[in-house]
Amino acid sequence: MTEVLVRGLEEESEAVACAECGSRAITKVVSRVSFKVAKAAKYNEEFLHQARPFLRSQQQTAEIFAEAKGSEDARTFQLAERIGEGIDRTLATRLPVRKR
Repeated sequence: MTEVLVRGLEEESEAVACAECGSRAITKVVSRVSFKVAKAAKYNEEFLHQARPFLRSQQQTAEIFAEAKGSEDARTFQLAERIGEGIDRTLATRLPVRKR
């Protein structure tokens, strides 16, 4: 199996060939990064950076923070998203619906 990083849509896929057999029958695989970057974050990076010490110091969030995978930035992002989703669910179920 041969892996090749192709940046952008302009590069020719015909230029990619298997290093072992020379086949040009390829399959394009989109990295997970493409999907992560496309999702808008609930909180900006500055807020997350400032919130990290607090999240690490609290018992519940420190345990979740320790279990998450990736860099400190990635773990902070994952934890903040979980907290934000919980807040969104709570607001959706407890706030009265406004009639227009």
